[in-house]
Amino acid sequence: MKRIYLSVLFTVVGSLILIGWILDLIAENELQYEPVSELQIYERIVDGIAKQLNITPEQDLDDLTEQLASQFDLALSIEPLANLALPAQLNTELGQSGKLLLQTSDTALLFKTLSNHPDMLLQMQIAQLRPVNENLEIALTLALYIGVGISLALWLVPLTTRLSLLTRAAEDFGAGKLEKRIVPSKFSYIQDLELNFNRMAAQIETLVADNKLLAESLSHDLRTPVSCLRFGIEAAMDTHDVDKKSHYLERVEDELTRLESMLDAFLSYASMERKAQALLLEEVNLKDIVESCAIELEPLAAQNNIILERKVLCKSLVKIDPHWIQRAVTNLLSNAIDYAQEKVLIVLNEHSNKLTIEVHDDGPGVPHEKWDSIFSPFVTAEGSRNRQSNSYGLGLAIVSRVVHWHKGHVTVNQSKILNGACFTIVLPML
Repeated sequence: MKRIYLSVLFTVVGSLILIGWILDLIAENELQYEPVSELQIYERIVDGIAKQLNITPEQDLDDLTEQLASQFDLALSIEPLANLALPAQLNTELGQSGKLLLQTSDTALLFKTLSNHPDMLLQMQIAQLRPVNENLEIALTLALYIGVGISLALWLVPLTTRLSLLTRAAEDFGAGKLEKRIVPSKFSYIQDLELNFNRMAAQIETLVADNKLLAESLSHDLRTPVSCLRFGIEAAMDTHDVDKKSHYLERVEDELTRLESMLDAFLSYASMERKAQALLLEEVNLKDIVESCAIELEPLAAQNNIILERKVLCKSLVKIDPHWIQRAVTNLLSNAIDYAQEKVLIVLNEHSNKLTIEVHDDGPGVPHEKWDSIFSPFVTAEGSRNRQSNSYGLGLAIVSRVVHWHKGHVTVNQSKILNGACFTIVLPML
């Protein structure tokens, strides 16, 4: 919006200055006042009358002035000099030339001093000296308004064009074309609005795709536990053997636990986008989070006979939500422990004004063809890579989403240290 305000201000002020300058040039060439010779006639009349008044006694000045005014049809009067309040410059002009012309909006007054009556002034009202073309001022004013209007119209053309593009894109997007985007223009007045539309469209497209994938995954993954539950319940009802009945019911309980865990994971992931609006950002030293995550997962690593090492190479601050970043790091570490053979290494480093968290393992690694898709929800690596059976393909998707909230990114490649997988989180520094 700031860009629009500045462009409107520049257009209006610039057009006023430019058009006003052009109209001033026109006015200087076109505005012609009445010829000076006519004014000289008025001055000669005043000079002649003043000569007669100079030889007239002061007590007869008013009568003679009225007589001359009536005789020659002139607007004449005698005024005391003290009644005429003039600036110093005009007083000087009156004293030097003996005459002074004053013009107001509707009349012109010509004053003449009387040498024999220094306290009195002869005043003659004459026709206002107006431009020859009295309509020129109106025409110039209209030209100014029309010029500013044309400037604004020219300014509005690219704005309305971009708004039309945005409207059509929004209509197409609303009609189900979720891939619809606007190609931003650096000359557009609404570039920020266009970029925000593209970000919103991308976010909605991702959410719709995730929800579709969630529905498909649920419909697929629920079939197995539901079938097992049905089989276990029917088997328990059909048998009269107490031991078998107890065995079937234990299997039913296990499947219910697995089903509950699956639903909790799916619903938790589906509600994550709402939680992005409530991030509590703080200035945090990532060293503390890395240390905390490593200490928390040391028992799990020991349980799986995995050596968990950490290497902290910097202590810079970063503005993050500690809870969510800790969860992302925990997910990467637990994932590495699941797939590692003997060792997991977490490295905190600083590079090009960014902080990196690298998690290395010596497991089979992630197939190259899955490097891009591994962070999508419900996507897992090869089944042989995971020694546990309760993975729903959401851990790395949560990591990707959390890092995205913090304006960072996460990648995977082959570890050059342990030859397994290497997951890297990159976050901007303060």
